[in-house]
Amino acid sequence: DRQPTFNRLMLLWASANLTGLITPEQREGLIAEALAKQQHDGGWSLSALGPWQRTDGSAIDTRSDGYGTGLATFALQQAGVRSSNPRVEKALQWLFQHQDPATGRWFAPSLNKQRDPESDAGRFMSDVATAYAVLALTEAR
Repeated sequence: DRQPTFNRLMLLWASANLTGLITPEQREGLIAEALAKQQHDGGWSLSALGPWQRTDGSAIDTRSDGYGTGLATFALQQAGVRSSNPRVEKALQWLFQHQDPATGRWFAPSLNKQRDPESDAGRFMSDVATAYAVLALTEAR
């Protein structure tokens, strides 16, 4: 219970394939916790899923991003929340609307420090965001 939501989303995902890892009550609690972090635009911000602080002291971006949205959506789907659920539908819509048409990727800012989004380290976060976004969108099919 003391783990950040990010880690608990990973647990929710794992529990879909490892029977008995969590109880049905814990599953429902994790689903409720994830949905409580969903933003009004339908997405999630990775920064809201954990207690992160940047090492350079710069402010963490709290807007919805591809990493938080892709991961939360996919974990919820894996846990049995149907893609037709209005909250998941809104998340999937967010993903459809926020794919960069020029690169095909979804943006996610670094949690560690302000980075050039085109640097290798800056692109890494968007690479991971894109992977989770694709998993969520594929699961919705």
